[in-house]
Amino acid sequence: MQTVKDLRDSFLGYFRERGHRIVPSSSLIPKDDPTLLFTTAGMVQFKPMFAGTVRLDYTRAASVQKCFRTSDLERVGKTRRHCTFFEMLGNFSFGDYFKKEAIEYAWDYTTGVVRFPAEDVWVSIFEDDDEAFEIWSRHIGVPERKIIRLGREDNFWGPAGDSGACGPCSELYLDRGPDFGCGSPDCKPGCDCERFLEFWNLVFNQFYQDETGRQTPLPRTGIDTGMGLERLASLVQNTDSIYGTDELKGMVDFVCREAKVAYEGENVAPVNVLVEHSRALTFAISDGAYPSNEGRGYVLRRILRRALRFARQIGISEPFLYRMVDPLVKEMGGHYPETASGAPNVKKVLEGEEKRFLETLENGMDRLEESIKAARAGGANLLSGRDAFVLYDTFGFPLEMTIEMAEENGVSVDTAGFDTEMEKQRERGKQSWKSGETGSEKLFEAISAAAGPSVFLGYDENTAASELAALAGPNGLTKKLVSGEKGLLVTRESAFYGESGGQVGDRGDITGPGGALFRVDDTKKINGTIIHVGEVVRGEFSEGDRVTTGIDLLRRNLTRANHTATHLLQAALRKVLGDHVHQTGSLVEPERMRFDFTHFKALEAEEIAEIERIVNDVIWTWRPVETVVRPLEEAVKMGAMAVFDEKYEDMVRVVSVKDFSMELCGGTHADNTGKLGVFKILREASPGAGVRRIEAVTLKGVLERFGAQQEILTSIASELNASEQELARKVHDALERARGLEKQMEKMKKESLASNIDDILESAIDVRGTRMVRHQPQKADIDELRTVADLVRSRLQNSVVFLGSENEGKAVLLCAATSAAVTAGIDCGAIIKKAAPLMGGGGGGRKDMAQAGGKSPEGLSGALDEAVETAKRMLSR
Repeated sequence: MQTVKDLRDSFLGYFRERGHRIVPSSSLIPKDDPTLLFTTAGMVQFKPMFAGTVRLDYTRAASVQKCFRTSDLERVGKTRRHCTFFEMLGNFSFGDYFKKEAIEYAWDYTTGVVRFPAEDVWVSIFEDDDEAFEIWSRHIGVPERKIIRLGREDNFWGPAGDSGACGPCSELYLDRGPDFGCGSPDCKPGCDCERFLEFWNLVFNQFYQDETGRQTPLPRTGIDTGMGLERLASLVQNTDSIYGTDELKGMVDFVCREAKVAYEGENVAPVNVLVEHSRALTFAISDGAYPSNEGRGYVLRRILRRALRFARQIGISEPFLYRMVDPLVKEMGGHYPETASGAPNVKKVLEGEEKRFLETLENGMDRLEESIKAARAGGANLLSGRDAFVLYDTFGFPLEMTIEMAEENGVSVDTAGFDTEMEKQRERGKQSWKSGETGSEKLFEAISAAAGPSVFLGYDENTAASELAALAGPNGLTKKLVSGEKGLLVTRESAFYGESGGQVGDRGDITGPGGALFRVDDTKKINGTIIHVGEVVRGEFSEGDRVTTGIDLLRRNLTRANHTATHLLQAALRKVLGDHVHQTGSLVEPERMRFDFTHFKALEAEEIAEIERIVNDVIWTWRPVETVVRPLEEAVKMGAMAVFDEKYEDMVRVVSVKDFSMELCGGTHADNTGKLGVFKILREASPGAGVRRIEAVTLKGVLERFGAQQEILTSIASELNASEQELARKVHDALERARGLEKQMEKMKKESLASNIDDILESAIDVRGTRMVRHQPQKADIDELRTVADLVRSRLQNSVVFLGSENEGKAVLLCAATSAAVTAGIDCGAIIKKAAPLMGGGGGGRKDMAQAGGKSPEGLSGALDEAVETAKRMLSR
């Protein structure tokens, strides 16, 4: 039997022998593609190559790509083949071969390597693709009756996202025989039955589609094929579903063994969901995505909570998904080592998420069951948008999960009503991930295409003589820029570092003929082109001029010190926190550095201190920082760390500090750690779920920080008339005096309120035996209003009190009632909800006490009046 591993290896080996570059799978998080939340197909990492916007190092490639799709999430686990995570086998051509060779390769691998019987293979083509028909029928020899023409919906692919390459396609199907069919004599590919299963899609990329849907011919045609590994394995191994293939079968067995259930009947779907979703979550988190309420994080949270809902159906009520990480790594970690190295972090993230959701799951399920019963009782079988929102907001049920469970019970959900409720609250799960190309980006692309790649000499030189290769002004490419004009310059060689890898671009000057001067305010790097952004200060510059590029050396020195500090910081983080730490982003400037990394909780003060100590020890031992250039594969084998999902050339720079740090990096660095001076962490925070951020300084940044703190200390010392040595004691004494005064004032305020209680009680009115007290003190906060309410209720056994005050420009409102008043019909929560809008606010609470805040204190008197009138109506029922 061919295992899943055999199929991966045979596919890559087949295309390696035919001159294809074997390209590793890219991350599930697309790099530099805001149109996608996840990598959805094998061709995603090759979109720029199909679009012709990057230089090609190879013209044919093959890969096994990790993919993630949620378009059929509600079907995952319930069917035999649907997945959120899957592996896609693919071969690609970028202006090299086209339809004939792609079809030949697909047929040869299918019948010669996988050994599907030729007579059982059918194909489909786009309805008007006569060229593909001729190749299949006349060249390959497939009978014409087995070549099916289908329309755009079935046989025209792409783009992946809002823009990209697209074109007609041809699909290969395996005929599984009449026993799987619908019985119709016309049954063929395109039928909805199970007889003909599509397993390979060959896309003939001929067009580029932009965000508006407009298609234009590609600069070069290409081939993009995709074959789902799970489905191929199921066909090759002749299993009833993908969950019976060798890799997933081991995970199925694990779930059944741990849950003590048989893989049959109603247990099948829950087991499938746990297997599939745990795999999807493990791969996504390993690649740097984390559950949250936004974007891809919200997708992961949906999947995790759906899995826990199904786990409940087979008696699992404790965190379980995190326990499936190790079985998964055992099956797939050999091909995907990132799952093995990331396993400790993945387990901690999953367990934490599971615990949080399980705390509300049971109550949420009870609430959902009540809502479904109410929907049925109403006759419309419609669960209200309000109920769906409460399930989401209070119990953490994603809307899609509520819809799925409601539909299982024959009830639909008022999604429009849910959307309305969402608008009333702070928006959650908002996916603001789409963006368009700006005019400046188009200009950068244009000048890059016109000039071609630049040679960076700044590793060794601070100045570089060269020739002007291209110029651009505000209106586009130009042959000349004159004094006063802002624009872009590209030289054949440059000492300027173009912004990349988190390091900001250099600043400085470019000098030209006749004393011409171009002030460089920023430097970008686009497709290997170093682009100088700035303004002509003096003279003029023309294409072909001989010029000299010279960087601001002080700024460069400060920047490279901070860049080297990021390497030391990452090494120290891994020593203190663990090997799950990986860089997810950075910003390196002259003044400071910012470093984002994978970690699941805030750092303790002791951990921060230890990280600082380790980094400074390395700085103060004056260790050399060495840089060598090596082939990528060799550098990785040396142990060099790579930045998460960064794209690297075949030859890479390896930056290392002996016995401490080794990373792939194209940035500029100090040549000795001692040149960093001192390292200080300013703050640690979280920019998003599962990611922590450290901001730190060296050299000038430390001096500026010290100066700012010294200024503060001097100012405080002057105010307290103390020396720096006396400052701590003086501040402590001043705070103690302030606390004593605050307590005295609080006591006096309460005594004042209590002394006025008799006057307040005299204002009470009687409504059907319940005493009602309305009072509006000046500048009282909510705690002081509660004190008054407690005093009133202690003196009047059957009473309700309405209190309001303006405090710091805002209104506060309180309603409190004794148990006797509640028995008589008073509901303080309902009263507050009725009255609060009159002062521009909202609130709520219990029947015996509720409160509200508002931004319109001028409406406070009216709100108190409304509260009193509402209470009167309650007592009159």
